[in-house]
Amino acid sequence: MRLAGWRKLPVGYSLLLSFAFIKPCFAQQLIQKKLTANLAEQSGQIISLSNSKIKIKVSPENLGITATDEKGKQYVISSPSARQTAHLLQQDETHLSWTFGKGITVFLKLQEDYVDLDIKSADTAHLVWPKVESVISAFTIPLHQGKYIPAGDEKWKAHFVKNPLVSGSQDLSMQFFAVNFTEKALVYVIKNMFNNELKFYTHEGILAAQFKHEFPATVKDKQFGFRIYLVDNDPVAIAKTYKKYVDERSPVLTLEDKAADNPNIRKLYGAPHIYIWNNQFLVADDVKNWKLLKDKIVKESASGSINPTKHILKLFGLKDAEAGKEFLAQFNEFSRNNYISRYHKNLFLRALNEALSKKDFYNVTAWKGIVADKQTIALLDKRNTPGDGNGATELYQLNKQLLNNAYTGCLQPVQDWGGAPLALLDEMQAAGIKTAWLGLNDWVSGEIHPDFVLKAREKGYLIGPYDSYHSIHPPGKEVWLTAKFEDTSLYNKAYVMNKNGKPAHAFLGQGRQLSPVLAMPAVKQRMSAVMKDFAHEFNSWFIDCDGTGEILDDYTPGRMTSQEQDLEARIRRMNWIRDQYKLVIGTEVGNDFVANTIAFGHGMTTPVIAWNDPDMRKNKTSEYYIGAYYSSDGGVPGRYGLQAPMKDEYLYLYFDNRFNIPLFQLVYNNSVITSHHWECGSLKIPGEIKNTELKEVLYNVPPMYHLNQSEWIKYKEIISRHMKIFSRTHELAVKLEMTDFKWLTKDRLVQRTAFGQTMEVIANFSKASFTYQSKIIPANDLLIHNLLTDQYELYNP
Repeated sequence: MRLAGWRKLPVGYSLLLSFAFIKPCFAQQLIQKKLTANLAEQSGQIISLSNSKIKIKVSPENLGITATDEKGKQYVISSPSARQTAHLLQQDETHLSWTFGKGITVFLKLQEDYVDLDIKSADTAHLVWPKVESVISAFTIPLHQGKYIPAGDEKWKAHFVKNPLVSGSQDLSMQFFAVNFTEKALVYVIKNMFNNELKFYTHEGILAAQFKHEFPATVKDKQFGFRIYLVDNDPVAIAKTYKKYVDERSPVLTLEDKAADNPNIRKLYGAPHIYIWNNQFLVADDVKNWKLLKDKIVKESASGSINPTKHILKLFGLKDAEAGKEFLAQFNEFSRNNYISRYHKNLFLRALNEALSKKDFYNVTAWKGIVADKQTIALLDKRNTPGDGNGATELYQLNKQLLNNAYTGCLQPVQDWGGAPLALLDEMQAAGIKTAWLGLNDWVSGEIHPDFVLKAREKGYLIGPYDSYHSIHPPGKEVWLTAKFEDTSLYNKAYVMNKNGKPAHAFLGQGRQLSPVLAMPAVKQRMSAVMKDFAHEFNSWFIDCDGTGEILDDYTPGRMTSQEQDLEARIRRMNWIRDQYKLVIGTEVGNDFVANTIAFGHGMTTPVIAWNDPDMRKNKTSEYYIGAYYSSDGGVPGRYGLQAPMKDEYLYLYFDNRFNIPLFQLVYNNSVITSHHWECGSLKIPGEIKNTELKEVLYNVPPMYHLNQSEWIKYKEIISRHMKIFSRTHELAVKLEMTDFKWLTKDRLVQRTAFGQTMEVIANFSKASFTYQSKIIPANDLLIHNLLTDQYELYNP
């Protein structure tokens, strides 16, 4: 519950008024009962509240709270903190309030099945509550998809020594955490998701945690709070308690609800998520005769008259032609050698790709002697006609046709350039991929290859670009496309300022973070330009960062904004993009605050791993190096396609299924489709491919792949084999609530999920066979049981 603003009144009236904000009649109850004030002046005051289900004891002086269930068993909700004098204590049968410190007021109410707690501050401050330091068995936490973390596990304790802090908005995919005891669990539902940290540490040999909230200057109504439930010690009971809370506040829209507005959402049912890498005009395989091409280039470059080659080489020498100038420096060696090295091939194509994006690629005199085909003539006529049809798409198609005309016999058909020929879509569908989400590196990839986008849509696939409004770079020095905006004043006028008065750094420390509150005009400008200019429009859109919970307070003088305002602005822009163009929207991770906005998220199941590990990200000689962001030959960059083993530490934390639980699916299975982060797709870690495929079916999570033609040839058998099973199960389960999750063995390596009354899946992650309802499930296999038809299917990835 959000409390109203605070006014300075005499102490007694102020306290009564604060109660009135929680429940209007409560202040009257206090007056009528003539309750005692200032009881906390008595040292060691312990106050009890109870109902038919639970009894709690509260120590206002140290914020310690314990609960006793109907069987008389005690559970520590929060261990005591340092003692502070409590003032103005007020109490009746179910309510309690008091003040302490510098303007901190606590309101506590015992509801029928939970404890309701609100803490309000009159000024900027930090407060730690609760402190979980009792004897517990585990933590159940929505870290990404969900984790069950045994309190005594040595490797998890060591992990939290190095990485103690969990961001409340970014690392928690849902706003709760739970503490497991032997029979019961305490579920802490976080009522204010902003400015929170959960810190883990070791206390008396086991894991402990404390929750820290900041009351920042950017927020006028400074408060946070919890609902604390005592439930059965079971992941389903924990998750469904949170789901009930979410539905109570604002009912969650199902995918079918969303599909009523945009039926294209149903194209996600049974669909893999595939990033297509065709963001260059040409790659090496698009040249079918390198010797012929080289001979033409060398001959025409020596000609005394202007021709396409001489004009292209001139473009290579322009100021902004980085690869072009590098190729010119190598031109003599390129010309002299009979053998064309891979280096020279890639360098020439990089230079050519730069030139093909230029408006002045066509020169009338240079192409005067070249025979143009009908399509080139039509594009030239269109170019010379004022009005629409002279955008980036038409320019790129014209330049491609001109190049093809200039080097007849040297190149593959134009429509197949870029590394992902149109035939790739036919092959995917023939392999059983009936539906798919296809992602492009950016919208320019679609402008360069519109025929691919059009055919993907005709095949019934979703296709859309990667977009981002996170980073903004200095005008004219943009390192990547999405950090460039038409309004160049944004860099100096619309960045986020941190508490220290400095611009907040953007991704990889480059540039600044663009304020979402000020970004909407830039969003509308970009979207209208792309969708208007693009001949065969996208039907999906992926927005980086907005669903991660990486939200900031902006301390810019004169326009300070809170994390809540930051998030509201992000959601507004995603809603606008979705509704204005009827697009199927996805975002990075997809934490639950965007559940009613998006259809899918990338990074929930497998997140970004070990961001700061140099062996994975910097040391190119390490066996664990996951590759660079850029591919020199225009193919799938190593960061996404290079297979690499993973350190045992990370395998334990991220892939060991004793700790993985589908908490997010238990709440949002039929509302948001979640998958892996693009840095860690289904095929990234060779030793985990089978484990990942089992989990994808068990948890109803789509596989993620990175493909061009060469990668498809390499992996099509494993992809098509998995998709035959996954598509069939996902089509059923995605429209249903995940109703159950159980560990069927003590080691938690045999797991069962259930979807409505339709299907159950049992996965055996162990090294031994397991028998379920007289069916033997071998090690590393799973059993799919259709409850409607009573048919069983064994799957061995």
